[in-house]
Amino acid sequence: MQRTTTADLVVVGAGTAGLPAAIEAAAHGLRVTVVEKGDRPGGTLWRSWAQLSAGGTALQRARGIDDSPDLHFDDVMRISRNTADPHLVRLAVDHAPATIEWLMASGFDMHPDAPAVLHFHEPYLLPRTYWGRDGGRSVLEVLLPAFERACAGSVTMEYGAELVAFRVAGPGRVAGVTIRDRDGAFQDVDAENVILTSGGYAGNPELFPRLTSGAPLAGPASPDAAGSGLMAAVAAGGRVRGQERFLPTYGGVLREGSTWETVGLDDYPALTPQSRPPWEIHVNTRGERFVAEDAPSVDDRENALLAQPGLRFWVVYDAAIRRSAPALFPTWDDAGLDRAFEGHPSFVAAGDLTELARAAGMDPGRLNGTVALYNAAVASGADPLGRVHLPAPIAEPPYYAVLNHGTTLKSPAGLAVDGRLRVLGPEGPFANLWAAGEVIGGSTLSGRSFVSGMSVTPALGFGRMLGRRAAGVTTDPGSM
Repeated sequence: MQRTTTADLVVVGAGTAGLPAAIEAAAHGLRVTVVEKGDRPGGTLWRSWAQLSAGGTALQRARGIDDSPDLHFDDVMRISRNTADPHLVRLAVDHAPATIEWLMASGFDMHPDAPAVLHFHEPYLLPRTYWGRDGGRSVLEVLLPAFERACAGSVTMEYGAELVAFRVAGPGRVAGVTIRDRDGAFQDVDAENVILTSGGYAGNPELFPRLTSGAPLAGPASPDAAGSGLMAAVAAGGRVRGQERFLPTYGGVLREGSTWETVGLDDYPALTPQSRPPWEIHVNTRGERFVAEDAPSVDDRENALLAQPGLRFWVVYDAAIRRSAPALFPTWDDAGLDRAFEGHPSFVAAGDLTELARAAGMDPGRLNGTVALYNAAVASGADPLGRVHLPAPIAEPPYYAVLNHGTTLKSPAGLAVDGRLRVLGPEGPFANLWAAGEVIGGSTLSGRSFVSGMSVTPALGFGRMLGRRAAGVTTDPGSM
């Protein structure tokens, strides 16, 4: 017989949005059941740099930075070229300063260089990006102790449990959820309200192209990010938006033995020209350069990559560059790189460019011609693609090539929600089903771009807000 339990609130997903939602709801007296597919809480915070952003914080004021939610809003819309949802961006930036202050008051280990203007994504006009000394784990150091205290009280945690279905009670309402536990047994959880914070689908190489206009998946997301929560909401009447607003992160190397999972973000090659001007050239799978490698706009480089076959490119260099340039892989030692070039399929070395091209599956004539044109640009100081940093030719064997991919940690598409974060059904919003975090789509708040801090900060803020909302508390800034 299928077991049935009851709760005031079900939170699906114990990640960046789900943890603060459960903490807030429990603090306001609700009995909360948290459903988590993995075997620990935290979601992508275990893998993410967890960049945060907010305009008008005490930390900015202490450093003489004149900022505000209004300026933050304008900058998000500028970077996204007005492709982000303005209503939800407005809600996010209004809550962002309070989210930063809450983290700081809770002992968040802020990096001493924050806030700053960073260039891994298209930069803000003002220093408003924050991050912890230990990336996403710094956020977890705040969330996990509070969550453990909540679990000692009115929160019931279901690990290894996957959402199977929302139980629709009628037009615009759910009666709870059906879950499958780690032993394969089914359970119904009756609840007055449900908050869906199950993350995205950036760990599902089959689903990703279906929801992202055919784009192939490469990235460091967990395989648990399979999109089951998103698809359960679609089965209940929700709809997906943002499929067409995918933009890949510029670069990332696959783990050996995987067809889609990359090494962790910390182990990506250093391809941001503001922090490491390039010595190498970047060529597509035909052996042609396709962008100025030192183009200051990462958005320009990402859009150029979007037009390349398979969203793949090779970073090509020679022995002199490997010996003299700042490390292309700062976290890798020489022995690790040597092992990669000996056996990893994404790393190729050869005694001449023709052999290199054949080993990498490029056209030898095109690669030889591309390198010859680049070397002529180094000699003349004038590059046809507009590259400015031209430190050395590529001329000393052995030659090296490293296959990079357009990658993603967050899913661009997600559930359509209204301005109160209620999931939109066929007849309007569900009255008691909300969604926050990556399940509403990374493009919702960043558009067809990457906007620093517009994933983690809104997930935290929206999660806290929805936890209070489920308890009937709507007195926070920008209350729903």
